[in-house]
Amino acid sequence: MYNQLSWKVGGQQGEGIESTGEIFAIALNRLGYYLYGYRHFSSRIKGGHTNNKIRVATQEVRTISDDLDILVAFDQETIDVNFHELCQGAIIIADAKFNPTNPDEARASLYAIPFTEIAADLGTALMKNMVAIGASSAILGIAPERFQAVVEQIFGRKGPDMVEKNLAAIREGAAAFEALAGEGERFVLEPADGKQRMFMIGNDAIALGAIAGGARLMAAYPITPSSEIMEYLIKKLPQFGGTVVQTEDELAAVTMAIGANYAGVRALTASAG
Repeated sequence: MYNQLSWKVGGQQGEGIESTGEIFAIALNRLGYYLYGYRHFSSRIKGGHTNNKIRVATQEVRTISDDLDILVAFDQETIDVNFHELCQGAIIIADAKFNPTNPDEARASLYAIPFTEIAADLGTALMKNMVAIGASSAILGIAPERFQAVVEQIFGRKGPDMVEKNLAAIREGAAAFEALAGEGERFVLEPADGKQRMFMIGNDAIALGAIAGGARLMAAYPITPSSEIMEYLIKKLPQFGGTVVQTEDELAAVTMAIGANYAGVRALTASAG
């Protein structure tokens, strides 16, 4: 059993890579594991390689790992770009749809799992990320039902049928890996302590710090990499008598913030800078 490991999912931007990492991380956080993640994405709306790397441990971690134990690939580029990080005995699980190949230099075992096909059979190919999460859970020795609370939280507003379909996708993904690997490789995690801990991305921490520091107005233009600060404060600032104003561009956001500061309002700005 392992007290820490590194997991990464990759594919084309717009394929749900970020949500895959988010659901995976939230579920492990709920079980009491410590996490540290790093997201890589292209500066475009859709397309271009993107990945989400997460370090999971039973003790506190403060940095991402250089090595990689598990790679989840939605395209061949993910394997070609990231295989050099794989440690000896690592595992690659890849969507069989693109006929994945394992580079000769890779020190990992490759399992081609029909993520897209399984998801389509359950109702929509969009659930291929949930199939991948299920396969990952099998590698880690975590029962698929441990993801139920997270799935209900994320998809509950879409109705019980959608919740059940996503849970089924996780179960099918786990079963698919088990069928291929048999009694072979695993990275089974030691049990976590089950304690609930705060889990957030850096932009959420910035937003929380702004509220704690007294900011009550945010003038902003939504653009990567600062949009999540705006999204967080849209939900939270009104609870403290504050507000978020979306401006037409960055210059307008700065101008409004300067005016607010002159008026004695603690303001926060966000731009592309």
